[in-house]
Amino acid sequence: MRTDPADWRPRDIDDLEPAAWEALRAGTASITAGPGAGKSEFLAQRASYLLETGLCRPPRQILAISFKRDAAANLQRRMQERLPEHAGRFTSMTFDAFTKSIVDRFSDLLPPAWAMRGTYRIGYASPVEVRNFLDNIAATAPVAFRSEAYGIRADDFIANLVGSSFLQAQPTEPVTAAEYAVEQWWAQKYQATEVPTVDFVMLNRIAELVVRSSPQLQRALTATYPYVFVDEFQDTTHAQYSFLNSVFAHEGTTVTVVGDRKQRIMGWAGALTDAFAQFEHDFSATPFELTWNFRSNKELVELQHRFARRLDPSSQQQVSQVVSQVGESSVQIWSFSNSRLEAESIAAWIAADIEQSGRTPGEYALIARQKVALLEPELARALTAQGLKLRNDDAQVGQLRLQVLLKDEMVRLLIGLVRLGAVRGGQPQTWREVSATLGRVAHTDRYREVGSSIDDSLSDFLSELRNWFAVTPLDGVPPEAFIGLTEELVDKLAAFVKYEDIAQKRVLADRPEDLAVTLEAFTIRLTDVLRRVNSWDQVANAFVDDEAVPLLTIHRSKGLEYHTVFFVGLDGEQWWAHPRDVVGSTMAFFVGVSRAAERLIFTQCDQRGPTDRIADLYEGLAEAGVPLVRMG
Repeated sequence: MRTDPADWRPRDIDDLEPAAWEALRAGTASITAGPGAGKSEFLAQRASYLLETGLCRPPRQILAISFKRDAAANLQRRMQERLPEHAGRFTSMTFDAFTKSIVDRFSDLLPPAWAMRGTYRIGYASPVEVRNFLDNIAATAPVAFRSEAYGIRADDFIANLVGSSFLQAQPTEPVTAAEYAVEQWWAQKYQATEVPTVDFVMLNRIAELVVRSSPQLQRALTATYPYVFVDEFQDTTHAQYSFLNSVFAHEGTTVTVVGDRKQRIMGWAGALTDAFAQFEHDFSATPFELTWNFRSNKELVELQHRFARRLDPSSQQQVSQVVSQVGESSVQIWSFSNSRLEAESIAAWIAADIEQSGRTPGEYALIARQKVALLEPELARALTAQGLKLRNDDAQVGQLRLQVLLKDEMVRLLIGLVRLGAVRGGQPQTWREVSATLGRVAHTDRYREVGSSIDDSLSDFLSELRNWFAVTPLDGVPPEAFIGLTEELVDKLAAFVKYEDIAQKRVLADRPEDLAVTLEAFTIRLTDVLRRVNSWDQVANAFVDDEAVPLLTIHRSKGLEYHTVFFVGLDGEQWWAHPRDVVGSTMAFFVGVSRAAERLIFTQCDQRGPTDRIADLYEGLAEAGVPLVRMG
């Protein structure tokens, strides 16, 4: 039953701010919002509004595009839980997954000059490979191009030059050195080989050409997806924006983009300087700015605004919707003579605050600009001495970072099965999540038998798994046996979820190779966990390590929030590159500052060098009245 648009009310929240109501009901719109404004929640509410009111009529769908798999999965889960009856008409994908799906399904529409002879492989050129390619091109280019060719930068050649170049159905002679270099890149990587090697920038360009070459496909996409959302729009690259503009800047498609100009920290990956201004011009989009902040208390919001104004003088003041629970000042700078004293002071403070407040270790975070591995030993030792654990989310596990591994859908599925098998009862959320993921990856004919269902199959498998756990105790296992034990368990899990079928269906990864990398990292992490526990009911908790204090870079903290943030290393060693790109570095600083909900404590250590490189950041903190406390 459809709801009248005038009667529609938001789900799971009390209300929307006035600007959000206007944006919700608007056509093509550009929504900018600061940290904590609920940008993803706004997209979920807009999707609910469009689906429940029938403005997006069946069988048409909403396409939501995100930049990271976990963000896309999170938005999909929100809609599945909020509107299960409409979830099938909400498609949440990454930019890379969507463009790859276009190429995989419709590559036969490519013009003859770009026709694929068969399959392709995904590969990424190293900086050295790109530099060598450009050096060779410059040395062998036509005389008219050589001087200019030597000036082409290797670090942004793929993102900016290859990514912003349209593939011509009938290639023409290049007129600049940049055009010549791009032409030669495609010739060597794609056209001169039986099995082309392409990255996602190149796949994006191929997908754009596919759609541009077929008006029928263009109309089909518009008819299927009359509403398109793009999250974290400030990080849109040349290639991604070009694809969006080419495919969806047409009558019949309403596009909504959300993000924050001040959190553009992907410039190194080719993000546009101001994607919002470009979008508003090309799509005739109506701009909106949300100003409510649902994350941080008033003092923190005021500090964030001080630095926001440095990045965008027109930035509006956010209004905190949080009632502070902290009696003392929410922001401080702690100064130390050495890193040992710094780590011990942080650990002691967290332990005391946990004891007093009852908060969990995961509500605190240690954030640094870069190279957190250098900070890990001292911090881990100090936290261990206080009976706490540290989890380095930037740690390498196989070919993945730990944070990426723990957020992966397949990993959540596999460790969820271990949890359900080892701990009986009291886990309805885990059961729902596992069942929902199995429902997405299961073959349609797998549960056709009378009385068969995903829940029945899951119950049978868990019964077998419990029996195996019972006859395979972990205590007393010799060190050399853990690898074999892990492989046996992983084989059981993979067989139940039909890993090979999942890989071919590409439901949980963009390509089978990605799933293999994830499974390898899962196996490495699981082996390490089994060595550290003595019973199966401890495995899942030890794997995800939720009861640890996370240590992560600013880049990995983006989109996350914590009650208390320790911004470690506000000194020369961590911020050595600040003078080279003050704007980009200040954006990173702003992202880190805006992760805190109630407390933000900066730390500085004499041992890591002077603070003169970031004197402007200290000046801003001093102007805000942030006290500096010398701790010894």
